[in-house]
Amino acid sequence: MIHLIVGNTGSGKTTYAHQLKSKLAGVIFSIDQWNNTLFLIDKKPSDGLECSLKRLDRAEKLMMTLFVQLEDSGTDSI
Repeated sequence: MIHLIVGNTGSGKTTYAHQLKSKLAGVIFSIDQWNNTLFLIDKKPSDGLECSLKRLDRAEKLMMTLFVQLEDSGTDSI
């Protein structure tokens, strides 16, 4: 099962995700962690919103391929 957690900054999404993980033995995916790891080092001051959105889209597509594999194996994605 895929569990999508959304909310405002500082609302407890990460805390809740870790609580859910301990109950379900699932795998946590954080778009912020992926974006920071994959793209932050290459970010230029001139990069605008469009560049950031393209990067987020690419990370989300890669994450989706992993969600499908985990779903097929019976592992929850958080």
